[in-house]
Parts: sequence; structure tokens; C-alpha cells
Amino acid sequence: MVWLRKKGMMPKLALAAALLMVFTALPAVSRAESHPQAEVLTLEKALSLAAEKHPLVRASQSSGKSKELALARSEAAYAPKLAVSLRPLSVSNVDGETKVEVGESITVNGSVSSVQGLGLLASNRFESGGRESRGLSLGAQLQLWPPARYNGEYLNLLAAEEAVDLFVYQQRQAQQEAVIDIYSRYRTLQVEAARLRLYEEEYQAKQAAYDRVVGKAEQGLASAVEVLTAQQAKEESWAEYQRAQRDYRIKLRAFLADLSLEEGTWELQPLPEALKLPKVETTLEEAVAMAQQADVTLLEQMQALKAAQRQVEAARAASGPEVSIGARVSFPEDQQWNGTYEAYLSFSYSVFDGGIRQLDVKEAELKLDSAEEAVKKRRSEISREVESKLSEIQYLADKVNIASLNYEKTALEHNAKVLQAANGLIPESEAKESARLLAAAKLNWFEAAVALEKARLEFMAMTGQAVDVEGGYPD
Repeated sequence: MVWLRKKGMMPKLALAAALLMVFTALPAVSRAESHPQAEVLTLEKALSLAAEKHPLVRASQSSGKSKELALARSEAAYAPKLAVSLRPLSVSNVDGETKVEVGESITVNGSVSSVQGLGLLASNRFESGGRESRGLSLGAQLQLWPPARYNGEYLNLLAAEEAVDLFVYQQRQAQQEAVIDIYSRYRTLQVEAARLRLYEEEYQAKQAAYDRVVGKAEQGLASAVEVLTAQQAKEESWAEYQRAQRDYRIKLRAFLADLSLEEGTWELQPLPEALKLPKVETTLEEAVAMAQQADVTLLEQMQALKAAQRQVEAARAASGPEVSIGARVSFPEDQQWNGTYEAYLSFSYSVFDGGIRQLDVKEAELKLDSAEEAVKKRRSEISREVESKLSEIQYLADKVNIASLNYEKTALEHNAKVLQAANGLIPESEAKESARLLAAAKLNWFEAAVALEKARLEFMAMTGQAVDVEGGYPD
């Protein structure tokens, strides 16, 4: 740990004695109550489950499926289509004579279109007895202007494809956020489990103190006020212990639920002896550049900007004429192949439309301006967020150092208490209370260290780097 590496802070013999006392007491402090049938959930396993089972990941997967469905729907616009219309029963009355026909007629229509603007059509109708009533009709049309890439269906297809591509980054972001969340909660639960034991020991000490005061009161050596004061202290300690137990159970239940694990069948590992805390070694300029490349929100806004640019181009193209070429062939009812052939060039232009087309162009340009402003604003936000995160990391590193100093000071005080108790200068209960304070100081360091590591992991995710928990766990 940080404080174990510092020199000259206390005599080696005194520090060794203090550490011997606290680490003798810590096994009971750093273990939650174990269940005989419970399986140990390691931090590595919890992080692995987080990348698959966490609600953030599941929500991202659901969003990804929606994007894939939207893409499939856009692609379906260019798939071949075939429609069949059937009259299974027909009843008619002509000159007082009623006729009933089964399978009176069937109509078949087929079509297919391509992203290049080519469309093919085919239709035919058969009446009862397999007789063609209208004959076979075939048609083809190619759009020359506006280009097919400006069609609404094609623009929707491009947007759907880009959304699916973006999902890869969104899925990675969700997994990173899930891993960071589970790491922080796992370590926090370990600390709270250790504190439960301290609460229990404190309550036992208050109970013993109360019993001593009651004994003195029975001998006439303590007043009723002293008895009530000791009882109040005992009850307050019990209330704190019970609340801590309830809070721990609630948090543990929610933690396991987010990993799709059943409560009561899993328990966490005890706190380790120390945590490895990697440093952040990068300049602000480098971090901002990496963050702007990795930011999913910015990537999404860049896609929106591209879509807005395409919409402007499409609106401007639509304000001009429409030009297409086509061909049509029809075969007569007698099923002879001497059909009628036709080829044409189509030109159309709306002379007066009330200014709708120009309004469409202006509306598209306004959306483009808004998309450009959103990208610019997000770039500025990323710069501030990175700077703020680096400032937070520095502050939390200072807090870890302060917690380390506090532990060393508490260790010195505890060592003095141990010596005083050994010489009969203070009650043994004060030395035990000092041991609890030393254990609590160590837990405070763990809390500060976990907060620092969480901030570092958030910075790694923000800048598109691998989230290596405590420098050792894989992303």
C-alpha cells in the first residue's frame, strides 16, 4: 500500500507492532458473513458477467436489434415483390339467370427496384379455365434525374446502415460502463462488508460497557443517569449496525440482480491486502484528441451531419425537373407473342408549386446548420469533460494520499495505546477501540482508492482506451 512504502514516518518497531495488531484483527473485519452453500463470486467473474448480463449491455443489445430491423426494412424496399389477388367465388345474375363460378379470376403483379433507380413491373390476370383476360404486361423505368441516391428510400437505407455501424461503438461503450459500474460496486460492497464487522464489534463493546455500568449501579457506584447514558450509546450502536446490515443486503441483492445471479447463492471475496493503482500519464491535448475520436455521441452527431448534408442535396435536386426513360410491352389475350412495344423519355417540371420546393430546401439547410452547430458544441463539451475528469483524478489521488497519512497517524496513536494498555495506564477497552479506529482508517483508504480507480477507468473509456481494472483485468 502507499503508506507502507513511505520512510521516516514512524519507528520501524512501533509500526511493526501496530501493523501486527491491525492485521490480526482485519481477517474478521474484512470478511462478510459467509453462507455455507454460497459460491464465491470473484471480481474477475463479476466483470465477465457485467460485459454480458448488465442492464446497460442488455439495453444496448435491444437497441442494436432495433437498428438491424430498421436496416432490414430499408433493404426490403429493394427486394422483389409478388402479389396475388384471387376471387375464389363469384355469383352474378344476368337476364334473370344466376351464375356461380368457383375460381372466377386470379391476378398476379410483380415488381423489383434497384438502388440505381431502375424499376421493373409485370402483371397478368387469369380467369376461370386458365384463360388470360388482359394478357401479360411488362414494364421498365430508369430514373435519370434526380439521381436515385436522392430518393427517400435510398436515404433511409444509408441512415439505417450507418446506425448499424455505430452500434458497434455503442455496444463497446455500454460494456465499458457496465464493467466500471460493477467494479466500483463490488469493491464498495467489500468495504461495507468489512465495516459491518466493525459495527458489530463496536456494539459488543457498548454492550460490555453497559453491563459494567449496570454492575456498578447495583453496587451503588454509578448513577441512573450513567446507566441511561450507557444504554443510549448501546442502542444507538445497535441501530447503526442493523441499518448497515439492511443497506448491505439491499445493495448486494441489486448487485447480483444486475449480473443475473440469485441472491443467497453467491458471496463476494474479502478485501485484498492492497490495491494496485496505475497512474494516468497523458497530456490534456492528447487526451482531448483521443476523446474526440472515441466519443460515441460525437460519432452519432457526425452521422446526423452527413444525413443532413444528403437531405440538402436531395432537396436541391428535387427542385429541378424530373427525367426518366422507360419501356413497356403488352401481349394480347390470345397468348400470342406478337405484343405491343413502347419506349419513351419522360420529362416533368412543376412550374408553380406555391414555393413548396424552395421551402423544403430552406428547411433542409436549417437542419444542416443545426447539425453543424451540434457537432461544434459537442467537440467543445468533450474538451471540458476531459479536463474536468483529469482534475477529478488529481483530486482523488490527493485524497488517497491523505487517507494514507491518516492511516499512518492512526497507526502511531494505536501503537501508543497498546503500550499504555500493556503498562496498565489505560483500560484494555481503549486499546481495542484504537484497533477498530485503525481498521476503519484502512477501510477509508480503500474507499478513496476505489473512487480513484473508478475515475481512472472512466477516463480510459472516455479516451477510447482499454478498461484495464486495477491495471490487470482484461477489458
